[in-house]
Amino acid sequence: MKAYYTFPILLILLMGACRSPQRFYEKGKYAKAVDEALALVRKGKAEDSDIRTLELAFNQMNTKDISELEKLLNSPSPDRWESMLPVANRIDERQEWIKPYMPIKMPRSGVPVTLRLYPLRDLIPQAQIKAAERRVVLGEQALDKAEQGDKQAAREAYNHFSKSLSFRPGDAPTRKLQDRAEVLSYSYMRLQVDNAARAFLPGGYRVQLEETFMSSVDHRWLRILPDNDPCKDCDLETIIVVMDVDVSPDGVEERKRRERNSVEDGFRYALDKNGNVMKDTSGNDIKITVYKEVWADVFETRQFKAARLEGMMEVRDLRTGKVLRRIPVAAETQFRAESVWFQGDKRALDPKTVKQLKNHPVPYPDEQAILTDAADLFRQEIGRLAREHRKLFL
Repeated sequence: MKAYYTFPILLILLMGACRSPQRFYEKGKYAKAVDEALALVRKGKAEDSDIRTLELAFNQMNTKDISELEKLLNSPSPDRWESMLPVANRIDERQEWIKPYMPIKMPRSGVPVTLRLYPLRDLIPQAQIKAAERRVVLGEQALDKAEQGDKQAAREAYNHFSKSLSFRPGDAPTRKLQDRAEVLSYSYMRLQVDNAARAFLPGGYRVQLEETFMSSVDHRWLRILPDNDPCKDCDLETIIVVMDVDVSPDGVEERKRRERNSVEDGFRYALDKNGNVMKDTSGNDIKITVYKEVWADVFETRQFKAARLEGMMEVRDLRTGKVLRRIPVAAETQFRAESVWFQGDKRALDPKTVKQLKNHPVPYPDEQAILTDAADLFRQEIGRLAREHRKLFL
């Protein structure tokens, strides 16, 4: 009976030999080790080993971040303040986390543990101010270039001022600078759709084409205006031209072939040389299967019709008059139908032919229906090309 209880007792002892905080510490999970140790402190179940693990894990984390923080403090780089903030915030959060439990003492001896803390009350606000000021300096440098027409510099300036405001919200002078950078950041493009083919396209197609282009190029810094807007300050112009629209006539190909096969057609009796019916070993009449050849004419009809739109998307710099890119655009939709039927004896058909048997030819789509499908594909292709060349419009 004693042996029966030995295993559970040993298991409990082994489990207690390495408590949760220590296990996490040994795995390098210092934050989890501290959290587990504090949980034991809250429950009043912490032992000296747990508190020692807490001390080691906390100091391990804080010492690493404090060293990085002091290295940044001693750096001559003007950008050090922004790099410093996430490190300082980590230290601050960690110290605030453990603050409610301090002083932390060993349960048996009552000796307080030594935690390495760092004074941050003045440092974090100072770093925020310095980081905000540095971003303003960088933003003003970019803004000088933006005033000369550099859109990319204007967007960089906007981002610098936005970051500065994240460190120092509500700063009115920075907000004004950001507003100025935003105004200079926009590119304005006039969009024109031209049906040079003079074909009858689906109702509302022009508007749909414009909407597809705009949604595909959609960007924070791009404003697209219709061609009826004078837009004297537009930077770019994109012209989408439908140059050719073609709908083929109804096409048909017909083929005919004859298939043959030998099929059973009754039987005849086997006769001996004297003309008597022969018997098998069981005494039954011997019958011989009779075959005959059958045939069937197979008719195949292939119907086809197509509609195709061809055009071009031209992007022009209105400030210089230079054509930046001419992109050909084409889209085609096809109607195809096949029908197979036969005349004659179905037993003559090949199994593959039987599987292909279909109804007689179907009606062709009318010209407007197939043209609508092709126009929709052309519109989708415009959207795809607009996304592909998106950087060109910025």
